[in-house]
Amino acid sequence: MATILVKNLPEELLKELKRLKVELGCKTWANLLTELVASEEILLTEEKNNQTDTGVKNFLNLKTAVSTKWTSGPTVLEEMRRSRRHETIK
Repeated sequence: MATILVKNLPEELLKELKRLKVELGCKTWANLLTELVASEEILLTEEKNNQTDTGVKNFLNLKTAVSTKWTSGPTVLEEMRRSRRHETIK
């Protein structure tokens, strides 16, 4: 069986995972991971869900604003020239 090593886990997240482990009756971390993957549920608070929705809307607004500034799509030739200029500047 493979081993997963997780480093630098925030204390808050570790507490939440421990709570879920007890709540779901999992004996091992592998069992908890299996339960979380199998549940297919996203465990988000309402606040996090609202933040995600706001972030997606802002990103789509940014995409629209940037896209309207373009006169035409970049061509392969323009992109190659731009990337080569970037390489020579270094």
